[in-house]
Amino acid sequence: MNIVKKLIEDTYPKVVAWRRDFHMYPEISGAEERTAEKIAEILGQLPIEVQHNVGGHGVVGVLRGSKPGKTIALRADIDALPIQEQNDFDFASRYKGKMHACGHDGHTAILLGAAVILSSLKDEIAGNIKFIFQPAEEQAPIGGAKPMIEDGVLENPHVDAILGLHIWPALPKGKVGIKNNALMASSDPFIIEVFGKNGHASSPHEAIDALVASCQIVNMLQTIVSRSINPQEAAVVTIGKMQSGTKYNVVADYAKLEGTVRTLDPKTQLMVEKRVREIVNGVCQATGTIAEINYSHGYPALINDKNMANLIREVGRKILPQEAMIEIDKPAMGGEDFANYLQRIPGAFFWLGSGQEDSYPIHHPKFDFDENIMKTGIEMLIHSAFQYLEKGTDHE
Repeated sequence: MNIVKKLIEDTYPKVVAWRRDFHMYPEISGAEERTAEKIAEILGQLPIEVQHNVGGHGVVGVLRGSKPGKTIALRADIDALPIQEQNDFDFASRYKGKMHACGHDGHTAILLGAAVILSSLKDEIAGNIKFIFQPAEEQAPIGGAKPMIEDGVLENPHVDAILGLHIWPALPKGKVGIKNNALMASSDPFIIEVFGKNGHASSPHEAIDALVASCQIVNMLQTIVSRSINPQEAAVVTIGKMQSGTKYNVVADYAKLEGTVRTLDPKTQLMVEKRVREIVNGVCQATGTIAEINYSHGYPALINDKNMANLIREVGRKILPQEAMIEIDKPAMGGEDFANYLQRIPGAFFWLGSGQEDSYPIHHPKFDFDENIMKTGIEMLIHSAFQYLEKGTDHE
């Protein structure tokens, strides 16, 4: 479909304008009102059924083809981050302390571009295409996918498969990366509160030191990966925050630890949680302290369906230069809310490379990307949707 490239070129100026508008007016998780209104306004000008306020500020568009068939969903996340932008270009964030530092403005513009072009090709579509604009991706562990699913986003019509992408500065610009099985990790946050007894620093034997116990917990938790997990399995245990004490000469009666666990395999995920609880309870027993553990299961590991990943490969090899389709060797240990859709239906998530010599990582106050890569993202989504609806995948 050579016409797709021409349609992308024709639509591209609008896509850039949309991306820059979203970038100028970023809205953090749970507050995406303006963003959702803008998306709905654009979709409302197309032959698309638009649903508002799905699972929060989610927007869903349904494009019904001229002939019956399966339904494929294409998803973009729409929320920004509480980061003060340090870029000085004309479309930098107008909101203090808020920024699209993870490429969600690009994801949203890409999906809108795909919706515009697919709408113009409606007569050639056998089946349905559902456009999911998801809020609150950055709001782990709850996120925005589960509330949208609970609100019926995968039904009416029932979604048979789903695709998503993420702009990825660790991958060279213009490349498309795909991987079978685990592409991104589960992300489980936890809070440990340790309770002891106050006392004077000169008489520690009369007190129960929650701070010392917490330090022991931090050290012991580091042994989970090195001593409890198979070296061939991936796991990360990080304590990112510790609060304790009121004064230099007072034995602390309270300490609070906040951390995260990242794993790629559900069995490893459960093993790490088990060991966290055992270590905390063991240290507390040894030190005379008491602990309360609030351990949450956040986003699950993002596990790509093999057949849907093969669809992405096949499409990429057809429409991209030979060297542009990259096989991802090692998964990322970051979490991604798209994983919740993959718990229910087959799908695939791919990375859209944005890396250059002067690139900054995602979640950096100077993060940005070459907008030309959005053309590749649009083209991949369009051709992948058509291929799925026309041919399905190997297991169908």
